[in-house]
Amino acid sequence: MRGKSCALLTVGALALFLGACGTEAGTAGPDATAAATTEPAATASASSDTPETGEAKAFEQKVTESRATGSFEFTYAWPAKVTAIAPLAQRFDEERKAQYAKWKAEWDEAQSSEPADCVSCRSRGYDKEWKIVADLPRWLSLSATVYSYTGGAHGGTVFDALVWDREKGVAVKPIDMFRSAEAIDSATQDAFCNELDKARQRKRGGPVKRTGDPFNDCIAPVANSTIIVGSARNRAFDRVGFLIPAYNAGPYAEGSYEVTLPVTPALLDAVRPEYRRAFHVP
Repeated sequence: MRGKSCALLTVGALALFLGACGTEAGTAGPDATAAATTEPAATASASSDTPETGEAKAFEQKVTESRATGSFEFTYAWPAKVTAIAPLAQRFDEERKAQYAKWKAEWDEAQSSEPADCVSCRSRGYDKEWKIVADLPRWLSLSATVYSYTGGAHGGTVFDALVWDREKGVAVKPIDMFRSAEAIDSATQDAFCNELDKARQRKRGGPVKRTGDPFNDCIAPVANSTIIVGSARNRAFDRVGFLIPAYNAGPYAEGSYEVTLPVTPALLDAVRPEYRRAFHVP
């Protein structure tokens, strides 16, 4: 499961800006020579105690299995603050189990369906790590980098996001906190295009000219990204992030892109009335 470093580095830069944090844990079974018949045990990594988490610990399941004809790698992780919220941890745990079963079954099937001399064809991998974007009194905003490998030259990276409402005990997608994708695009398009061009220029080392090439022209913000909501002062959501996978704004070699914009009056107007108090114009 190599080839995801560019995407992870760019998401890390956005996480630092929006206030994300992450954890690590050990590895299970790196030299296994046969497929496990049951799901390997997951591990919980220690984390610093806080008034909210108490004894809660960050969680990570990390599995590596090898055969002469291919390998299988699986990782799923979340931070301690998720563990402290039992229904949220249960939600992620159910997804973890489902994804492990899916990818393990695909790996097992590839051993008989793919050419015997193609090790990459017979290898599979999945890696999903949740990180904190913003931790507000009522809201816990999270984002995840999701890497998958289905054989071939390289894998692919996409993103996921979720906001937990502590008061109601429910999860909501950040995009669903707004009236519509069109409302977000209308409020952010110009600023989004300018910031995306700056990010392209930093990666390419030269100016970006919009000439009809999709890797140079601007793109629709929502249709090409995963929306996350962040906070600079941990009082309300005053930042909106756009996590853009490779190929949506540039070639694969450039990895993913991210654009971060402040909440403006126009963007605040795009927020659904029931979530309006959670946002603030800085």
